[in-house]
Amino acid sequence: MRHFALFIDNVVRGPLSEYEIQDLIAAGTATAETLCAPVGSTEWEPLANHFTFGSSLKLTWTPAVAKTDEEIAAQANRLDPDVRRQLLMYGLADAATVDQISPAQAETALTAHIARIKAQLNVHRFAGLGAFLVALALGAYLGLGDTPVSGLLGKAAGTWVKEDPKVAEQAKRLETEQRNFEKLRKEAEAAVFAKPAAGSPARAMLLARLRVNEASLFSVKGEVDTTPLAALVGKWNVKLDPAIRLFILPEPMPPKALHQVEDQSLVLDAILSPLMDDAGFESLRQETVRGFPDQPALPESARLKSEVENMKLAELKMMIERVEFRARASETEASANVVGTRAQLSGSYRDWAPKLRAFAGQLRELQNRLQINVNPAARGKLWSEFNAGPGAELAAWVLGANAKEVKVDEKGSFAVAETGKLEPATAATRVLVTAQINNDTVYLAWGSKFLACRDLVSTEIPKEQFLALEEYKVVAKTVTGGRRCVAKARVGGRDLAAERTSPQWHFLTVAREKDSDSLVLAVDAATYDKFAVAQVVPFEVLADLQVYSRPVESPIPAPLSAAE
Repeated sequence: MRHFALFIDNVVRGPLSEYEIQDLIAAGTATAETLCAPVGSTEWEPLANHFTFGSSLKLTWTPAVAKTDEEIAAQANRLDPDVRRQLLMYGLADAATVDQISPAQAETALTAHIARIKAQLNVHRFAGLGAFLVALALGAYLGLGDTPVSGLLGKAAGTWVKEDPKVAEQAKRLETEQRNFEKLRKEAEAAVFAKPAAGSPARAMLLARLRVNEASLFSVKGEVDTTPLAALVGKWNVKLDPAIRLFILPEPMPPKALHQVEDQSLVLDAILSPLMDDAGFESLRQETVRGFPDQPALPESARLKSEVENMKLAELKMMIERVEFRARASETEASANVVGTRAQLSGSYRDWAPKLRAFAGQLRELQNRLQINVNPAARGKLWSEFNAGPGAELAAWVLGANAKEVKVDEKGSFAVAETGKLEPATAATRVLVTAQINNDTVYLAWGSKFLACRDLVSTEIPKEQFLALEEYKVVAKTVTGGRRCVAKARVGGRDLAAERTSPQWHFLTVAREKDSDSLVLAVDAATYDKFAVAQVVPFEVLADLQVYSRPVESPIPAPLSAAE
């Protein structure tokens, strides 16, 4: 026998046998369009593909036979089946005579009989109700009143009424359950919903997330003036502008600019130096020779040192060229890609080259002193030549270095807000002071012999000042709590419950622009209503809040539990 699964009213039924399906078809539950699937098949198809619906008999329609007048008259005088049944039930006719009564007679007889029955029922109801009320009043007076009759009734009842032990036990258990539930209800009412566990202080979290440029963490103040330079210039009747300008560079000066500043100081020192005699120049020559940077690992060092020691003042120009040539050659050797012993020599050349450059500057300073000592007009020429060459390059570099100019007052005091930390050691490469000599600009590094630099102090700016500038916007608002909590107990076979509602807590989720994460802050209801989404929350509000990893709510205290 085949079995099928049927899809009826969006429900799959079966598998059903053929007989069961035929019963469903006969009841009208299954139709020809009902989908079915034979057992073992996954395809749904109409039920008509497997069962036959409708009769296969062929019927022929014939016209109805017309009734005669006698049949029509007999049909009009025939009693309704319900009326005929009522006449027989009430005894108003028997089986032999019931068909002899006309419909009108039957209706009249039934109406009168039913009216009599209703009147009798009303009398019986009123009599029963009156008797019940009289008996109730008499029983209450005799049974509940303090009369001899009530005592006799109690004694009489006690002789045949016996207490059921199960009833007493049930009553006792019910009383205990009621007491326990009342105690549970009071405990539920007294239960305290604690605040959510404390979060982390928002101030510490905001400080940890603070994003500040390292070049803006300090405020710097100090004092500087050109008193030493003015003292030297005054001896030569040279005009020095008392106004000075101070520049702070964002980065330390590159080697080239630093050398140009040092060379300008050397030139300035040379043109402002007093006249010297031969003995003074010899002493200065010997001092310069002692500053030769010897490099024992290099054979060229010994030969060049010997030439420098035997150098005469008239040979200064030639010696400067030889030292600079050897510095260039050392730089070339240092940049060569070599291995083994040559690699060790390459390191020595790399260390020697900048020292030779510095030594060449000392020789050039000695040469300048010699020239201006022999020819006083050479002082102005030396200064002009430097300003036209390296001095102009230095001025152009300062203009393009994005240096921050700081105002210096008449007393030489200055203050810089939001800059990098400056100490005397680092200030020499980041601070430039400019002055005007005969309308020519002089660039002097911090700590120069021509400047009086003092009291340079870097003070770290409190982080709170930067925090006040950050903008945290509300990105989400959340309210937790307000849950229905119950304490359940069973009394007399029924479940009773005492209900409480957990308190609500408000949270704001804030973040800065381009932040990949956010902070969840607990706030009071007033703060929650005050700030809308996308609105900035000031730091003075954020600082006193608590940070949570997610919105939380109060733990449910015993004996309460979350309602299902």
